[in-house]
Amino acid sequence: MSTADHSDQLHSQAEIASLAGVSRATITQWRRAPGFPSSEGGGGSELFRRADVLAWLDARPIPRRLLQGDPEGTTFGARARRSRVRGTPPAADAPRPETPETQPDPRTADHVRELMGQLCDRVRGAGSRVDYVNLLVSLHFLRRSGGDHWNDIVQMSATGKGSDGSTALLKHIAAAVDEKLRLLGMRPAMHEALVRLEPRTYGDLRHVVRLVGELGPEAFVLMLDEYELLAGLDSGEFFTPRAVARVMVLIAEENRAADAPMGIYDPYARGGELLAAATAWSAQQGTAPRRMRVRGLTHGRDTAPLATMNLTLLGARPSVRVSSGAPPWTASGAFSAEQFDLVLSNPPFNMSDSTGEPRAEGGWPYGSPPQGNDNLAYVQHVLSTLREGGAAAVIMPNKAGNSANRSEKRIRQAMVERGVVKAVLALPDRLFSHTSVPVSVWFLVHPSQACDEIAFIDGRQVGTPVRGKRALQDDDVQALLDAYRGCLHPGDNEHNPAVPTAVVAKESIRERDWSLSPVDHIDTHKPCRSTSEAAHREALTILELRTQQAWDADATAAWALEQVEQQGALLDAVGWECVSLSDLCTIQAGPSYSLLKKHITTDGGVRLLYPQNLREGRLAELSDDRHVTEARARSLERFLLRPEDIVCVRTGAMGPPALVRDVGADWLMSANVIRLRMDDEHRARVHPGYLAAYLGRPESVAWVRDRATATGAPSISAAALGNQPVLLPPYPEQQRVVAILDALAAQARAHIHLAEAVTHTRAAVAERLMTSDLDAATRLAGGRNS
Repeated sequence: MSTADHSDQLHSQAEIASLAGVSRATITQWRRAPGFPSSEGGGGSELFRRADVLAWLDARPIPRRLLQGDPEGTTFGARARRSRVRGTPPAADAPRPETPETQPDPRTADHVRELMGQLCDRVRGAGSRVDYVNLLVSLHFLRRSGGDHWNDIVQMSATGKGSDGSTALLKHIAAAVDEKLRLLGMRPAMHEALVRLEPRTYGDLRHVVRLVGELGPEAFVLMLDEYELLAGLDSGEFFTPRAVARVMVLIAEENRAADAPMGIYDPYARGGELLAAATAWSAQQGTAPRRMRVRGLTHGRDTAPLATMNLTLLGARPSVRVSSGAPPWTASGAFSAEQFDLVLSNPPFNMSDSTGEPRAEGGWPYGSPPQGNDNLAYVQHVLSTLREGGAAAVIMPNKAGNSANRSEKRIRQAMVERGVVKAVLALPDRLFSHTSVPVSVWFLVHPSQACDEIAFIDGRQVGTPVRGKRALQDDDVQALLDAYRGCLHPGDNEHNPAVPTAVVAKESIRERDWSLSPVDHIDTHKPCRSTSEAAHREALTILELRTQQAWDADATAAWALEQVEQQGALLDAVGWECVSLSDLCTIQAGPSYSLLKKHITTDGGVRLLYPQNLREGRLAELSDDRHVTEARARSLERFLLRPEDIVCVRTGAMGPPALVRDVGADWLMSANVIRLRMDDEHRARVHPGYLAAYLGRPESVAWVRDRATATGAPSISAAALGNQPVLLPPYPEQQRVVAILDALAAQARAHIHLAEAVTHTRAAVAERLMTSDLDAATRLAGGRNS
């Protein structure tokens, strides 16, 4: 099937005019008519979703004077379906389904390591490492999806030269992949990232194209790993580990009544990893992915294209929508009216105690969730989208299983009594990037398959320490699956002490206050030497890793300080200049509170940046961060942040500013912050890292405090801030300063992590020294007493 046949693809006004056989002026008039589809948000051009346009055109007959050989009564929709947009790729351009192996080919892994080595810095220049990974992903997608695009790229890479050739090739790659994304229903997303790259030589870029051309199909997931590692995804966007996704698919499939899932859905798709796991598993069972409905809703505008490309390479025809800000359970939520055989999700967590009253809006068959906490709202939405015989797996924070909130307790009670909870699996901590929140997977079934018992599985002790996190290996995945199957068929599997289980009747769950937490139903707290020894070994492994990381950071910092001693501090004033801050940057205060107050929400959307998010020169996410709706953020687009912006406190306690890196990009400023954005003509004159460090000096912070108006709260105006003097050395000296300061900052962070590892090791050592096998100790004590 051609990507052009995809009903979810996006069209420009010109393409709609070509489809319908009318002028662009007619489309402009149609847009004023009632019910004409609205354009998709974001990006620089207006695009319209094909299915919505066709549905509107189906109700509009073609006037006689405009019939072009069409039978009388033909609608514009019928004409459009017979038309082909100029430039649409033929059916032969359809991607070939990929079936990556669990273990990548060594050559592919070697090539990816080479691509992420020195080549990364040589090609990205002023661009970020994330921009560079986007280049690799785009090239791999174009190569594996077939068509003429890849051949054109190879030919251009062989004949081009110089910086102009690099720019032309990068623009060609971006245009090619963005066109394919548009035909797959995804807004163009790669041009802005790829044009930021500045290859040192054309040969470096040519070498990247050659290496990507030799990669196997499994390279895409390796690139996704690099993307997650570098992008600094926040808690709402980080990916679900592939091993966890496999566990969710395998156990959920045990609970489905049908032979093969024909509809898969994820209402919070992140990077599409759960959809990819389900698609790959279905393909292994003999189901053609292109026959399946693969649907996903994501809040990650940057990760949505990656999900679409990955699923397309797996042979699916995905429809991944970027959320408009409306929760998926509302009438305006995408796919809210569809039902599916398999639903998988890792929605955002709310870890605070739910004290709010039940929300009034919405239909909640198991009880209205509390305001300000969507944990059990997502669970109910997942259940509502299940087709009869379908099954689901949803990751939930452990807090959701035994919270004391009355509304949540009533919801759990209703779910247990109606038999829609099949099993709950507690997972190890530190599985996810950037968070150590302990979670469980809730396995759910359609009410038609109501069950009288719930299987509880404690998998918190499985997994292997890897780089300070915990990873599930193939044996761990199989152990968890075997433990679940052992609950269903107690006589078929040997007991695995590493994965304790319990099958609990409804009455026992009621006695435990309707708790769905495995720790409330499985006695795992007996002191056991084998368990404490395993924890001790793991703690030592992490300690060794953190110690090595601290040594590496120490060596880098020592080298940086040695450069200061050898080369001297920046005492040579030749080439220095003193300029006002306003001569280097555009200074923009945040929007007034009146523009925000009616649009602030806790149901997702665009994150608001407040002074408390500024932490030691970086932006930090807080558990109580507030958001505004996507629609409101679009109307205030000039207040959105971009990488390399510098954010200062405008009103409140004045402190060092923060440099926006990957975390903080696309956040919206609140009224109490102020943004510095480098003017384009000065980007070769001043390094944003240097400017942020200079403004973070105690003397610079004191300068701002002295000029903040002494009203109820200190406040600095954009005009006053713009008068701050800045000393600028030549650009190479600025780069040297930034490298030295970054090395010292990395050293500080490494020692913080080392201190945490030492504390954890101390507790593990104490447990090992003070623990014995309780049953053996009891028997020994009984023998002595007798």
